[in-house]
Amino acid sequence: MILTPKRPQVVDEVFDAESVVVHLESGCYYSLDPAATQLWTLLSHGCSVERLSELSGLDAADVEIFVASLLAEDLLVPADVDGTAGAAAVVVDGVPGFERFTDMQDLLLIDPVHDIALDGDGWPVAQ
Repeated sequence: MILTPKRPQVVDEVFDAESVVVHLESGCYYSLDPAATQLWTLLSHGCSVERLSELSGLDAADVEIFVASLLAEDLLVPADVDGTAGAAAVVVDGVPGFERFTDMQDLLLIDPVHDIALDGDGWPVAQ
């Protein structure tokens, strides 16, 4: 199965080895640890869920738990790609995980970013 970030409702940014992912519909944001960031990047480039374990060197059960957690948060959707794009092997150290934050939900949901057009990556564009 090939999954990808739910764009344009989900936006993300990588800072050094960690990522921040924002779900614009729920107002929740997430901090992905370095291992999770590497898996998120592979998913973003069209890597199939089945190949994540192979490419990352992680236990398949850990990968499945991580992907199931992202699906439960409504951060991923099925993708129509071949599953091989950007699928280079990486060394992932540790079990992937993330923290969920709701402390800014009210601000994110009333923020004017919701009133402007979004480009294909989920980021606002001037109209």
